[in-house]
Amino acid sequence: MKRVNLLVCATMLLIAVSLLGACAFNNVRKDAKTQFIGDFELDVDKDSLRFEELFNNYEGFPYEGIALYKITLDSEARKELSKWNSFPISENAELFLESVSNYVELPEITDGYWMFINRNPKSQKYTAVSMCVYDAVEEVAYLITMDS
Repeated sequence: MKRVNLLVCATMLLIAVSLLGACAFNNVRKDAKTQFIGDFELDVDKDSLRFEELFNNYEGFPYEGIALYKITLDSEARKELSKWNSFPISENAELFLESVSNYVELPEITDGYWMFINRNPKSQKYTAVSMCVYDAVEEVAYLITMDS
């Protein structure tokens, strides 16, 4: 009887730890502003950014999906993004945009800056990517995240 009780307690503890871990991971992932600032190593205040979620199909475990955000920035944040690569976008970045085009598409942007971050550089394939394109004419940025 003691052995059965011990087994039941151990199983319940394992389930509880798994659920808490999944919830904690989910909460970290949902904070797109923190991820954006960290991925692109920006020196900006979170309050200087306003995110509008345009698309998000992240769900389940393992945590996979694609998200697109429209970001409104203050002047200091816009200055940070102007340090990035200026247009045109590189061939690799274009290939990435093409690969996610069934899910998300950016508006036509002719003048601006962009940055592509491979968050899993040890992989031969893009499995964790953040790409942001800043539209200098409209003064907004578009962030695409992809995890597979």
